[in-house]
Amino acid sequence: MALHSMRKARECWNFIRALHQGPDAAPVPQKDAVKRIFSGIQPTGIPHLGNYLGAIESWVRLQDEHDSVLYSIVDLHSITVPQDPTILRQSILDMTAALLACGINPEKSILFQQSQVSEHTQLSWILTCMVRLPRLQHLHQWKTKTAKEKQSGTMGLLTYPVLQASDILLYKSTHVPVGEDQVQHMELVQDLAQSFNKKYGEFFPVPKCILRDVCDCNSPNSFRTCTPCIGR
Repeated sequence: MALHSMRKARECWNFIRALHQGPDAAPVPQKDAVKRIFSGIQPTGIPHLGNYLGAIESWVRLQDEHDSVLYSIVDLHSITVPQDPTILRQSILDMTAALLACGINPEKSILFQQSQVSEHTQLSWILTCMVRLPRLQHLHQWKTKTAKEKQSGTMGLLTYPVLQASDILLYKSTHVPVGEDQVQHMELVQDLAQSFNKKYGEFFPVPKCILRDVCDCNSPNSFRTCTPCIGR
């Protein structure tokens, strides 16, 4: 198991480095205009119906419609709240099995464990040094989770949107499937990409979020670019 994990981690590292080294490769024909999709899910054990309808069903469809799709089990995000290490390790395995059972196909998409790729936290630190504290404190999820006890929020909870940005930007993702509640965090991702590019030269694509049209969930074209992203 350890040897297999090391191999998978090495494959992810090589993939990341290949994205950032050498001249741009010749364009590869795509199934449509979306070039690279990234999304993550926390290892919360066996997914319930809401998880399936809200994310996993969309993941299955996206891997069938697009050529470059990456899905991550974002275990680093889960430790913003206390976790039992033994239970968390098992939850990662359970989530992996559940995603495969629900139709995530390693032949069509890349599925990996976030903490196995150290570049996620490395880029997160760089981006953290570029964002102002008030910007993070004004994110609605931070305000909601700390509304009752203002001193109870951890630095991990405050800065996890920056780690989320590093997850997305690390792979030069162009589109991210999100729920309505994550649009504000995506605006932070876009702003960080633009700030980095302005300071250091064009490097990261500015990713757009794509939302699921719940009123037309059976349509093959039931995804749309959210309004804030259209103008970016």
